[in-house]
Amino acid sequence: MIGIGIEEYGDEQQLKKIAVPTEPLGPEDLLISIKASGVNPVDWKVREGLLREDFPYRLPLILGWDAAGKVAAVGSKVTEFKAGDDVFFRPEMEKQGTYADEIVVPACLAAPMPRGLTYVEAASLPLVGLTVWQALVEVGNVQPGDNVLILAGSGGIGSIAIQLAKARGAYVATTTSSKNSQFVRDLGADEVLAYDLGSMNTTTEFDFMLDTLGGSSYGDALKFMKKNATVATIISERDAIRPDYADTLEKERQLTVKFVFTRPDGRNLNHIRELVEARQIKPVVTEVLPLTVDGVRQAHLLSQTGRTRGKIVLSNMNG
Repeated sequence: MIGIGIEEYGDEQQLKKIAVPTEPLGPEDLLISIKASGVNPVDWKVREGLLREDFPYRLPLILGWDAAGKVAAVGSKVTEFKAGDDVFFRPEMEKQGTYADEIVVPACLAAPMPRGLTYVEAASLPLVGLTVWQALVEVGNVQPGDNVLILAGSGGIGSIAIQLAKARGAYVATTTSSKNSQFVRDLGADEVLAYDLGSMNTTTEFDFMLDTLGGSSYGDALKFMKKNATVATIISERDAIRPDYADTLEKERQLTVKFVFTRPDGRNLNHIRELVEARQIKPVVTEVLPLTVDGVRQAHLLSQTGRTRGKIVLSNMNG
């Protein structure tokens, strides 16, 4: 594989072109020619070395764990895919990533690309789609009529979470800046809490919250939760400082709080594919950059602002 990655941890200047051996194709694997790769905060967190305790990578490392492409070869036991199929997938975090020309992944982690999508659109979906499915469905068991609160609804995860919650029949409120109010309403939000207008108040009580922010934003939102409600958070202690009063609010309301670290899962991706094909979820791509060293550096700097709408995607123009 030839791709963009790091030989040592550090800032965006560490990003460079890297060649590493492509894994041999096992009987249950796919060799995929990568056409586009999604960009996520985990990418630059790995680059900076923030996750080295969780994932003791051997460098050099190609980054990126979110992609779409075309199957180039299938293992001898693979029956659900054939060479030439378009797929989208999230590979295993422990291995080389998707800012590359090709990759070998277990077939069980891929799903057919949703009909009607470009590679760029499809590459925006695996990580965020899996995250929101595992948070809202597996942890939250969101049902029709539930009140759902999504923190940071205009971001990559929030923009898909709004749509999935609506597809499941929920009433959806979300936090965002006032300039993004119409954007999140267009995605389906019923109620917008604009944090920059001092309108972080609501009379709604929520059955479920998806926390993508942590810190005081999370602590302040806890007061809107019903007793015995469920919270799914993707924020760990390394991401944000937990406010002291969060423990008290969680106990007072007897909340079930679960941390979600997204796992690769082809069956979950098939659920997302079905929702896309039913036009209940649409990809939200707001920045497309080339899969080059300069393109990846620019993508990481944009992602690190924490202010991007939807997803940033790298297009493999040579793919």
